[in-house]
Amino acid sequence: MANTELLSLLKDVGALREGHFRLASGRHSAHYVQVAQLSQHPAKLQPLLEGARDRIAALGAVDTVFYPAIGALPVGQQLALALNARAVFAERDADNHMVLRRGFELRKGENLLLAEDVVTTGGTLKEIRPMAEAAGANVLGVFCVINRSGRDTWQDLPLISLLDLQFPTYAPDEVPPELAAIPVDRPGSKKV
Repeated sequence: MANTELLSLLKDVGALREGHFRLASGRHSAHYVQVAQLSQHPAKLQPLLEGARDRIAALGAVDTVFYPAIGALPVGQQLALALNARAVFAERDADNHMVLRRGFELRKGENLLLAEDVVTTGGTLKEIRPMAEAAGANVLGVFCVINRSGRDTWQDLPLISLLDLQFPTYAPDEVPPELAAIPVDRPGSKKV
């Protein structure tokens, strides 16, 4: 799907929002992509993920897709289906730390693909990557639906996305007056 078609789809399902948003990174933006609005239509998301298979296959054979709960849950699950891979997620404990629960484990030597719904700074990825490395897994790269980072790598890993979007973001003390005049919304699930 072409970028213009995907942008149109995001708008049609209400995933691309405008307003005043505080992102998980703590920065502010006039735009927010709520991939969950797309994920509620799995029949629309699945072909997009299947369309990324060749780019992902270039990284190597993926045994497991590893992703954080909450936002990446449907993306990671459907991506694993598209890749015929195992799906494992980490979730926050009572102290707001990412942990493996539900009997999940990462295996030494398995090839992992980290997955996210949206990557801006990769803060949540920074929380789960050490879990994979501590288990001795081989992290091949990162997949996301929306890449807001402006890069094609995350740390030293290849970053594959369905769509790269560049919207200005601002530190809390740099928010322009016209944006500051709009009530701030914090739509994500990560505590900041």
